[in-house]
Amino acid sequence: MKAKNFKDHLETKLSKKDLLEIEASAQAEYQSLKALQDDISKVLFQYMSEHDLGFNDLVRQLGKSPTQVSKMIKGDANLTLASVAQLFAMIGKQPHITAA
Repeated sequence: MKAKNFKDHLETKLSKKDLLEIEASAQAEYQSLKALQDDISKVLFQYMSEHDLGFNDLVRQLGKSPTQVSKMIKGDANLTLASVAQLFAMIGKQPHITAA
């Protein structure tokens, strides 16, 4: 029997339990990423507020494209650890990750 679509194909290769575990793992990873993105967004808003900076000021200070800075502010940027380190060095803070 030939699989009709990708989902059908997966179900012929993996058990329902395997699929549920993969889905749960992907959801947990997504939630962790969103939490980090949201934390960075909050830090940027706080920094901008404390230093009376506008969007263009932040773009200049970070040396990033307006699109990338916009994603950071919205909590949508997929940043490298080097970019996170650069951001925190610029604002004069040390990043800390805690497990909740």
